Amino acid sequence: MNLLLDLGNSYGKIAACDGTHVVESATYEKITSREISYFHTRYPGIQGAMISSVVNYSREIIDYLNNLYSPCIELDHSTSIPLKNCYRTPETLGYDRIAAAVGANTIYPGENVLVIDAGTAITYDIVTSQGEFLGGNISPGLEIRFKSLNKYTNRLPLLERPQEKPALLGGSTNEAIQSGIVNGLLFEMDGFIGALSQNYPKLQVVLTGGDAKYFVGKLKSSIFVNLNLNLIGLNRILDHNAQKEI
Repeated sequence: MNLLLDLGNSYGKIAACDGTHVVESATYEKITSREISYFHTRYPGIQGAMISSVVNYSREIIDYLNNLYSPCIELDHSTSIPLKNCYRTPETLGYDRIAAAVGANTIYPGENVLVIDAGTAITYDIVTSQGEFLGGNISPGLEIRFKSLNKYTNRLPLLERPQEKPALLGGSTNEAIQSGIVNGLLFEMDGFIGALSQNYPKLQVVLTGGDAKYFVGKLKSSIFVNLNLNLIGLNRILDHNAQKEI
């Protein structure tokens, strides 16, 4: 069993993970040694730890983890992963994208997989049946689209996403904004899925990220949802490096 820390733009997550099974996870606005101590006490069988972050974090966290676990790994572009990384600029590749790609390959080994991570930004990444990470696309997420439309115009209001899928034609300005953003993003997702399916046979599509549940039932394409994809990937990366040290 391993301890995993996944620090995103909006929140951080801690999890105890055994293989592809996330034993327990919790989400926090801020992670300190106190939150780590909870998992350490609750799960004495934890052996190693990994931290992945797209934001800066306190050295106190990594020092605390190093005192508790070995191995303790900070994921970066030089960390060995169980995929062939074909990205031309690996030093700029987001760690969340690496983790999600490895997680998808862990769940769907030997298959072509499109990973859609719907968070602050929306990323689309391809992992081939040969275990190659090819890269993909980065697009603004739902919240960014609503905020940007308000910020860069004089009269358009700041709205939130509607609970239900909006009609294709909005009968008011508010409805037009919601329809344009939500339906535009759905068309984007379905478009990428359709186009990439032509190039990668029997393409599996897995959706993860903070907004993943919102898109369930709204897309035309067949998808699988796994909110623990990044954690599963981090756990496999940690195990992969631990085995190399033996």
